[in-house]
Amino acid sequence: MHDSVALQRYLQRHTETDLPRHRFAQPHWVHVVIIPAYREAPALLRRLRQMPAGSGRTLIILVLNRPDTDHDPQANADLRMALQNQSLPQMQRGPVPIQCLNDHTDLYLFDIESLHGPTPAALGVGLARKTGCDLALQWMVAGGISGQWLCCTDADASVPQDYFNQLDSAASDAVAAVFRFQHIPGGEEDCDAATALYELRLHHYVLGLHYAGSPYAHHTLGSCIAIRASAYVQVRGFPKRAGAEDFYILNKLAKIGPVSRLSGQCIQLQSRQSSRVPFGTGPAVAAIIAAGRPEDVRVFDHPRCFEALKALLASLPELIQAPDAAFSQLLVRQGLDATVAEQSDVALRALGLQSGLLHCRRQSRTNAQFERQFHQWFDAFRTLKFIHLLRDAGWEQQSLIQLDALRPNLWPPAAQPPHTIAQLRAQVSRRDSD
Repeated sequence: MHDSVALQRYLQRHTETDLPRHRFAQPHWVHVVIIPAYREAPALLRRLRQMPAGSGRTLIILVLNRPDTDHDPQANADLRMALQNQSLPQMQRGPVPIQCLNDHTDLYLFDIESLHGPTPAALGVGLARKTGCDLALQWMVAGGISGQWLCCTDADASVPQDYFNQLDSAASDAVAAVFRFQHIPGGEEDCDAATALYELRLHHYVLGLHYAGSPYAHHTLGSCIAIRASAYVQVRGFPKRAGAEDFYILNKLAKIGPVSRLSGQCIQLQSRQSSRVPFGTGPAVAAIIAAGRPEDVRVFDHPRCFEALKALLASLPELIQAPDAAFSQLLVRQGLDATVAEQSDVALRALGLQSGLLHCRRQSRTNAQFERQFHQWFDAFRTLKFIHLLRDAGWEQQSLIQLDALRPNLWPPAAQPPHTIAQLRAQVSRRDSD
C-alpha cells in the first residue's frame, strides 16, 4: 500500500494539513480507532479504558472539536480537565507523547478546537472523522501502525470484546466492514423507546434493500464501520460535512469493492438525546418523542417501495436488450402492480434513468459490465431518492402496527405478527448473527 499511486496522490493533494508528522523506527500499534468528540462527559474515558485487546497494542485517536454554531468556549472543558486530572500514565511511543488507558491501549488527543478554533458547522463531524483517519494513515505510512484497518466509532459507543477479531472474518478483498449494533437504555424512558423504534427503522430499510437485491444493503453508521486504508485513499477520505458523511463514504467504497457485514457481537450505542448533527439518529429520536407513542409513529418506508426496487433490479437483463422499452411495462412483467409500475416509471425518469442507461451501455461491452455500470450509477444515493419519490407519490411511511397488514413482509420469517418492538429487535439480531 505504501507505494501505491493512489496513496501518494492522497497524501499530497487531499490529506488535512497541519497534522503531526513523525517517523517511527518500529510499529508501536497494530490497531487504530478514530473517535470524534464534542461536548462529551468525562465518563467517556471509562468507556475508552475498556477497549478490548486485539492482536497487539491499540491506538485511539480522539479528535476533539466544536462547531462554530456553539458559542460556548467551555463546551469541551470537562473532558479536557478529566484528561489532565485522571493521572493516566504518560509515555512516549517513539516520537509521540501518549496516555496509557490500559496495558494494551494508548490514547492520543488531537484537539482541533485548541489548535484551530471552532470548526465551520457545515464541515462538522465529517471533518473530525477525516482528520483522525488522515492522521492514522500518515502514521501507518510512517511505520508507527502496522494494521491496515481504520476503525471508526463514536463517543457513545462501547465496542465488544471480539471487536478487532471480527475484522479477521472480513472478505480478503473487502474495502470496508460494518459491525452489528444495538442501542442500550440510557435511563430516559421516552428516549429509550424512541431510539429502539428508530433502530428498527434502520433495520427495516436495510432488510428492504436486501429483499430487493441491492448491492448497497448494509448499515451506514459512522460508529460501526472500519475502512481498509488502501480503499480509504481511493475514495479521498471522509467527506467534510455536518452529517451523512458515513453514508456517502460507504456509497463510494461499495463502488470499488465489497463491504463485509460482520456477524460477531454488537457494538452497543447508548440511547441519548442529541443535537450534534442536523439529521440522523439524534433529530429522528427527538421527532419520535415529540410525536407520541412509538408504535403509532410512521417512520417505516412502505414495503411496496422495495417491491418496486426489486422489480427494477430484476429488469436489468431486459434494459440491456430493449433500451427503448417503457419502464412501466418492464416492471409489470416482473409482477409489479400496474399503478406502482407507472409511479415507478415517473420516479425513474425524474432520476434521469434514460441518460443513465445510455451512459451504462456506452461504457459496457458485456452484460456483466453493464450491470456493474448500472450499480455505479444507480447507487445508494439514487436508491434512497427512488424510495423517497415513491413515498411522495402516495406510498407514505407507515407505523409499526400498520406494517403488519402490508406485503411484502420484510421482517425475519420467525417474527410473527402482531409485531412488537422488543420482539423484532431480538429477531433481527438473531438473523444478523447467523
